[in-house]
Amino acid sequence: MRMRVSVFTIPVLLMACASTGTPPDPPSASRVLSWNISGDAFVTHQGEFTALLAYARPDIVLLDEVDPQVSVLQLRQALPPTTVPAGEHSDNDDWHISFGTSGGRQRGVIASRLPIEELPEFGGIVPYRDNARRLITERMTASDRARFASRLDDGIAVNGAVVLANGRRLLVVIADLECCGDDPASWAELKRRVEAKEIRRVIRQVLLRSRIDAIVLAGDFNLVSTAIPLALMTGPYASTHSGLIAAELYHRDGLTTWTWDGRGTPFPSRALDYQLYSPGMLSVEEGIILDTEDMAVEELDRHGLQRDTSSRLSGHRPLVVEYAWR
Repeated sequence: MRMRVSVFTIPVLLMACASTGTPPDPPSASRVLSWNISGDAFVTHQGEFTALLAYARPDIVLLDEVDPQVSVLQLRQALPPTTVPAGEHSDNDDWHISFGTSGGRQRGVIASRLPIEELPEFGGIVPYRDNARRLITERMTASDRARFASRLDDGIAVNGAVVLANGRRLLVVIADLECCGDDPASWAELKRRVEAKEIRRVIRQVLLRSRIDAIVLAGDFNLVSTAIPLALMTGPYASTHSGLIAAELYHRDGLTTWTWDGRGTPFPSRALDYQLYSPGMLSVEEGIILDTEDMAVEELDRHGLQRDTSSRLSGHRPLVVEYAWR
């Protein structure tokens, strides 16, 4: 059964808080927006980025492939105000932000309206283990080794934190797996599998050390060869979480599933981005692959958007999912 795609029903509570300037109580449901932003679009096209997030109204924003030259201040300035009336000044200090350090030029960023707890497991470089590094580099050609082997020193592009709401502890993880390599025997596919296993291992470490009530693991998984990296990240985890499953998402037409736009390239548009979640603790209330090309002109005008806003910001489309606690 397909989920509903009319995701943008703004809770009355949030509307009331915006009019009074008082912070909302922690919600019983959390809306998560995940997006491969492919660099620094929230700096170069800040107005459109802010308008799109204001339209989506996420509680938690998970960004991957963020340029490490971007500052936390620049990101904070691009996030929509959370607790002040429209048009009034806000320095957005009420957004809680974790800027990942692993992944070199492709960092993972977590921004939340709710308090977050940073995790030591994601506090530095998440490394490739020596044996895995050797296997990956052995599969590379000499030219690929010269271009890509040193990037292994940057670590895996992943970041994670715990979002705190109503006494619940939601582990959110944002990841960006290796691009390209459609041959199952390629070094890029092997690297994706290594990354997926390591991300799973780190999540297991967090679960052993800390109470976690549910998990959302999102990002660009670059499944251009096999689905094995996705399967690896689903688990298994501790019994409370067991296996994660992917939120079933569509564009507004209820049929289209691509998240990366291949138009103008030799490759077809396809689903590369996912949100995985703990089905025993969370249910998906609503969700959508958000694309301004799917919106009516009147709706675009009302929210300060243009038809090509999505494509101007990134080749990927954001995923927006509203989760409720079971």
